[in-house]
Amino acid sequence: MKNFLDENFILKSETAQILFHKYAKDMPIFDFHNHLSAKEIYEDKSLGNLANAWLDGDHYKWRQMRSYGVPENLVTGKTDDFKRFMAYVYTIQGAVGNPLYHWTHLELQRYFGITEPLTGENAKEIWEKCNEKLASPEYSVRNLLRMQNVKVLCTTDDPADNLEWHKKIANDGFEIKVLPSFRPDGAMGIEKAGFSEYIEKLSKVSGDKIQTFADLIVALEKRADYFKSLGSVVSDMSLEKDFFVPATYEMADKIFQKALKGKPLSSNEVIVYQSYLLIQLGVIYKERGFVMQLHVGAIRDNNKALLAKAGVNVGNDSLADFNYIAQIGGLLSSINTLSGLPKTVLYNLNPKDNEALATMCGNFWENDDADVSVETLSEGKSAGVQFGPAWWFCDHKDGIEEQLRVYSRTNLLSGFVGMLTDSRSFLSFPRHEYFRRILCNFIGEKVENGEFPWNEKLLGKMVQDICWNNAEKFFC
Repeated sequence: MKNFLDENFILKSETAQILFHKYAKDMPIFDFHNHLSAKEIYEDKSLGNLANAWLDGDHYKWRQMRSYGVPENLVTGKTDDFKRFMAYVYTIQGAVGNPLYHWTHLELQRYFGITEPLTGENAKEIWEKCNEKLASPEYSVRNLLRMQNVKVLCTTDDPADNLEWHKKIANDGFEIKVLPSFRPDGAMGIEKAGFSEYIEKLSKVSGDKIQTFADLIVALEKRADYFKSLGSVVSDMSLEKDFFVPATYEMADKIFQKALKGKPLSSNEVIVYQSYLLIQLGVIYKERGFVMQLHVGAIRDNNKALLAKAGVNVGNDSLADFNYIAQIGGLLSSINTLSGLPKTVLYNLNPKDNEALATMCGNFWENDDADVSVETLSEGKSAGVQFGPAWWFCDHKDGIEEQLRVYSRTNLLSGFVGMLTDSRSFLSFPRHEYFRRILCNFIGEKVENGEFPWNEKLLGKMVQDICWNNAEKFFC
């Protein structure tokens, strides 16, 4: 029997252990998609106690607590923090096979030096030890980021945001890059209540009245330029229903002006508008060197009673099931024909789409016929359209392993841009270690089985590239 979460956790072979401990373990982190607060980073916030650090905003934990029967006031409510903590402790004790069990204990080890498993019996002692540290200046959010060797993180931001906190972070000399990501959900949500109010807000921050679709694009271009001036290198979008059909400017403009007048839209009109907007956004990203991230397949806010009680982003979402691969192909081809594709990362939430999405990525590359040297070819570079890392409901051990299997058999694993947290928690960064252990074990297994030769120099470099180097080159 192996010891729980020891130094060789997940690493089943000597090869895997060499790759992790010698090459992966100490690589810096480029977290290219998360939902952390730039305001809290600027203010160098203290997280308070362990319940605040673990449970404030973490919908992964909230879902599991509900499954244990914990009442909502102890899940998302503002009540006694120790009771909330204990509710999570009792929940996690039964989480065999759930990544939360591993993440929780990695966080206890890496941040607090606590190696024993968390139980109801030792919970009070662990609570007090962790809270004592969290109360010290050494455990402010900036220092927590430093502890995990985070070098770059990309938050998620609306085009209408003034990015006040990003500006302040940039001006005060913080050595970790905190970059905004351009996420135009508001402009895409033409069917949603408050759309015309959002367009008015966008008009004010862009400085021009938005009355036509062309005006909208100009406003988004201005905001993208503003984001870029503050270091932004990436965009993001969540696609949750059908999103692409052939469309023209005239069609999109007519639908846009209809929405501004408050008239109801058909589902087809929504898709036509969103299709044309997505194409134009792709052009904006290409011109500014932004990476385009598309997250596909969430179905949100399913329990309407919970939505009314606790709001959005509380663990009330699931994976959707709709056939969109041809739509992705049509969208990418349209952008490519118009302006050339921006670098792109495609994420699927439903694992059934792994193979289809990964093979679609392989249809697109940079249209570059420039002559290159043999030395340049020896280095290579990452594919311009990436099958993204295992996301949300897929970022557990099985899901990460399957993503690696699919990526490696449909593309070149050496060019993969690695992992992200997609998290709202400042304690979430050991998830990168979790991924790196799984990656090294995956490669180690191939070597041990005689499926790939042992070449420490080549494989060590490949691991370091996937952990950091590829992302640094791809996004920057």
